[in-house]
Amino acid sequence: MAKGKKTTIQEIKRLNDNEVLVNGRTYIIVEDTQDIEKAITMKITSHGNRILRFEDPTKKATIDVKRVINILKYTFKDNHRAKRFRVSYEKTILTVEDKVQIIATATSHINARKILASYTTKESPNYDKESQTTTVYLSEEEK
Repeated sequence: MAKGKKTTIQEIKRLNDNEVLVNGRTYIIVEDTQDIEKAITMKITSHGNRILRFEDPTKKATIDVKRVINILKYTFKDNHRAKRFRVSYEKTILTVEDKVQIIATATSHINARKILASYTTKESPNYDKESQTTTVYLSEEEK
């Protein structure tokens, strides 16, 4: 769907607390509102989210396409290679002694950013003190 395009909603159904089915496609609810099932149009924003519009012009909700995004933790033995990887994200830098593991899975880019921030922000309970030296956290969408 092109940026700025409005789509009329023929079918909308709430699947659970954070998912909604719009015209046969599953979306994640980013900003919820009461009676989300009464939306009449959907518009795509410049950053890829969709805004649901209602008969009341002040009421709106934001949704995002449901995706499978893996949060990966790369652990390096060498600080220099970790720094090079953090700059370029080039997978040829990886060696056999480096570790890659999936630490979480998210369903939207907003959720993925929250999870990444929980590992790199000092005030967070999940903070990894090695995150700026030998570990690198990335999000990668499954195709």
